[in-house]
Amino acid sequence: MSFNVATLLQEPVGSRRRARLEGEPMASPVDRWAAEVSGRVDMLRTVRGVLVLATVRSAPVLECARCLDHFAQDLEFRIEEEFVPVVDLATGERVEAAEDELRIDGRHMLDLSEAVRQYEQAAIPLQPICRPGCAGLCPECGANRNETRCDCDGGAATGPFAALAGLGEQLRAEESDGGTEA
Repeated sequence: MSFNVATLLQEPVGSRRRARLEGEPMASPVDRWAAEVSGRVDMLRTVRGVLVLATVRSAPVLECARCLDHFAQDLEFRIEEEFVPVVDLATGERVEAAEDELRIDGRHMLDLSEAVRQYEQAAIPLQPICRPGCAGLCPECGANRNETRCDCDGGAATGPFAALAGLGEQLRAEESDGGTEA
């Protein structure tokens, strides 16, 4: 979503603009990212450029960390970023900015896509779960326990921690026999 901020950049510091987003498509072809977002955008003229204060909702498709199914996760996040113009509107001179600063292009268009992508990525849980009661995959046969029951022994310890489970059982047995020697 892009906004023409040429008029806002000519106004005094403190001038404001507001916009609503309803199902707006956004994309970043470089990162192969696309989203449809809704929310509210407030733009405030600053000494250097335009401060964007936005509350945005999106629903990226994620992979469940337990069952590996894909699902849409509703996210809401707040964006607070200052966008700096590439050229000064009054003088036409190039405006210096740090490499990581968000920019207003030479046509005075403020594109929110990169800021939304960054904030959405930061809002995604480290281990997204499709639903609270997700049963995940069977560690033995790989069946999705949400869709089918398998005949595997769910209580048997397998995988990298099987040895620890056996050690835990051994320690419990020793404690019930009168303790362990230190």
